[in-house]
Amino acid sequence: MSTVQEEGILLRSHPYSESSRVVRILTPERGVLPLMARGLRRRVEKGEGGVDTFDQVRIVYTFRSGRDLQTLTELDVVRSRQGLGRDLVRFAGASLLAEFLLAHALEEGSPALSQEMEGALDLLLDRPLEQVPGVLLSAGWRLLVHLGFAPELGRCVRCGAELDEEAPLLRFSAGQGGLLCQGCGGDSAGSRLGPGARNDLRSLLAGRPPEGLRGALVHLALLEVFALNHLAPNRPFQSVALVRAGLGSTVAR
Repeated sequence: MSTVQEEGILLRSHPYSESSRVVRILTPERGVLPLMARGLRRRVEKGEGGVDTFDQVRIVYTFRSGRDLQTLTELDVVRSRQGLGRDLVRFAGASLLAEFLLAHALEEGSPALSQEMEGALDLLLDRPLEQVPGVLLSAGWRLLVHLGFAPELGRCVRCGAELDEEAPLLRFSAGQGGLLCQGCGGDSAGSRLGPGARNDLRSLLAGRPPEGLRGALVHLALLEVFALNHLAPNRPFQSVALVRAGLGSTVAR
């Protein structure tokens, strides 16, 4: 048994007993870490040590190899992200990103992935509302890239042929992992993307959300179906409906 101190992001918390909670925290060294927080509910009810989902936290815990739940002994908030709850699209978007990580059951650390998630949450919190859709969609794709599921946009995922950048429409196959050439795409299911949508998708993947992103709901559908195919084929993401509602209201403004 060893005592470990780390910093991470609180992704999820649920009651375990009258006084305790189970928390899941994304850490750079151990991935998504499940912890038993004994007495946390009681301290929060007394106004001590309040913590919100998506907060940046510093934790101390005892680690025993082979245990499903480690024991949390200390938790302090380093940066509050309570402001994510001020509108639907920010909070639902953060929830969807957390679902991606939890669906992957990440058990190995990745400092780059943790940094990507931390940066995404800060952008969702701080950017003007009109920029939030692009930030969210870019962050979703970037997390998938870090998890090893980057879509192929340069060559046909079926035959390997180089794609025609000027093609008016190309089929995007989530199941096969990316774009299909015109010859292979004729008998395949999936959305058809024009040059503008394909360029926007490349920008989102690169972490550069286009100014005035068009078709945010279409891009959300692409992200959802791709993530479902590669992360959670049997379990839909519960946050998607809320994200869709939030994006719809944001676009309407």
